[in-house]
Amino acid sequence: MRALAIALSLMLATTAAHASSDEAQAQFSLAVAETCAASSGLDHARVSELILFDDTLNKVATLVTGIYPQPFMKGATGKVLCIYDKLTRKTWIDEATGWSAPDML
Repeated sequence: MRALAIALSLMLATTAAHASSDEAQAQFSLAVAETCAASSGLDHARVSELILFDDTLNKVATLVTGIYPQPFMKGATGKVLCIYDKLTRKTWIDEATGWSAPDML
């Protein structure tokens, strides 16, 4: 009986940890998307799925598309690559004309 109780406790702890991990990943993805969208400077910014690099690099990349806000751009669509640093939460933005990626769901 005691072994069953221990096994059940371990199973519940594993399930809770996995659910917590999924939730943490979703929150991280949302934070990266919001930060990159804001950093892009584009109106109506849409963020692609994240490209997660090896943990030793501590960087995430995403493609942001939207509308240039400057009047002289006359509503032209723009694309920028956003590199997000997981440690500092700093972003680097550079134009990415010609690139494509599906939007994040």
